Parts: sequence; C-alpha cells; structure tokens
Amino acid sequence: MSELPMSELPGEAVILALESSADQASAAILCADGQRWQEIHAARHGHAAVVTELARRVMAQAGVTGGALTHVAAGRGPGSFTGIRVALAAAKGFALASKASGIGVSCLAAMAHAARTSQPDFAGRHLLATADTRRGSYFCQMFDPAIETAPSIQDVGPDSGQVMPEGWQAAVVIGPGAVALAAAFPDLALSGVPDTPPVDALQIANLAAQRLQAGHPAEPLTPLYVAPAFLGPAPASPGKT
Repeated sequence: MSELPMSELPGEAVILALESSADQASAAILCADGQRWQEIHAARHGHAAVVTELARRVMAQAGVTGGALTHVAAGRGPGSFTGIRVALAAAKGFALASKASGIGVSCLAAMAHAARTSQPDFAGRHLLATADTRRGSYFCQMFDPAIETAPSIQDVGPDSGQVMPEGWQAAVVIGPGAVALAAAFPDLALSGVPDTPPVDALQIANLAAQRLQAGHPAEPLTPLYVAPAFLGPAPASPGKT
C-alpha cells in the first residue's frame, strides 16, 4: 500500500482503526504526520478475544494515549455477522472513553480505495470489490474511478445463473471472489485479480482519513446491512430447497 500524504489528515488528527469483518482482526494507528502502525491477528475466529488487545498494543507502539485520539474508525462490513459487530463495539468503547469522533467505513470501499492507491493500472477502471458471504456466494459492489458513489451491494453466487448488470462489463474484480466471478461470467470480460490483500485496519484508516480531508460526512459506527439482491433469489441454505 502506498504512503498516505501528510495532507490527507487535518491538523493533529490521530485515527485508531479496527477491522474484523473477515478472516483476520487488526488494529492500526494513523497520524497526521503520515506515521502508521498496525497489529494483525491472522485467524478466522476469536476476534472478540483479541481486538481490544490489538488496539492497546498498537497504541503502545505508537506512543498514543486514549486522550490523544481524535477519531476512531471501524469496518462496517459487509462480512462476518459476529466479526463486524466485534470491531464496531470495540470502536464505540474507545470513542466513548477517549471522547473521539466515531467513523464507520465500508470494507468494500476501503478495499477499492486501497487497490486504486496501490495499483496505477487501475486508474480509470471500474472496480468490483468482493467479500465472502461464507454461504457459497460473494458480496459485490461496483466502484467508479472516483470511488465517490456506488450502486447497492449485491449477493452473487458464481453458480446461481444470475443475470449481471451491464455496468459490470470489463470491470476489474478484487477480493476473495475475483477468480470465481471472472470465470463464472465470461461474457462480461471481467479481469479477476487473484490474491488481493484482505481488508485491514490500515485500509480502514486510510479511507477514513481521505474522507475527513475531503469533508465528507462521517458514516455511523453501525453494521452495513446488505439489502436483498435484485439480481435473483438469495442462495438456498444447505439442506433446503
């Protein structure tokens, strides 16, 4: 991931960011002078037991006390039902204790922002960010080159036979669904990017900082719910028809 310009963060801002929506938990500190630190727990489960400790450890590394925090950001999902709430609950606790402002960040938007920042070849391309639903399908959201607006998040299964929107034509697919979706819908000429780095707390902090600098209203520290997909029925649960 590229370095965040110092101008991205206003004044003496110090952001604590938390993320635990997928297969790892992480905590990061991002400061106005561009310095950053991150702690990662690379395990699919057990996020509730470690996320607060990760935050404390990364704050200790950065030499930051709770009173120095100006903002606490957390990934809103979509992703693991429990994991999302773990990060959000911890973020609310740190924000309350430190009197810092809370900022919710879409994990798909953070992934797209990170990919756009680190890959110059993606300039001018539409990015389809994906997250694993753990039900044989993927949460998908398309981002235009500016990553300012995006259509609704869709739940898409590679074997569902769903009809994809025309706007997905020739998009770059990132995240865990990249290879599967590119292979499942050859008519769309999707470019699947394998091995996209998982969303982490630094990605959450970077997008939160960019939005602060741009003056965008902060999203709440609440779960990002996925509306029912209009592309077709939700995948059937195992054992059901």
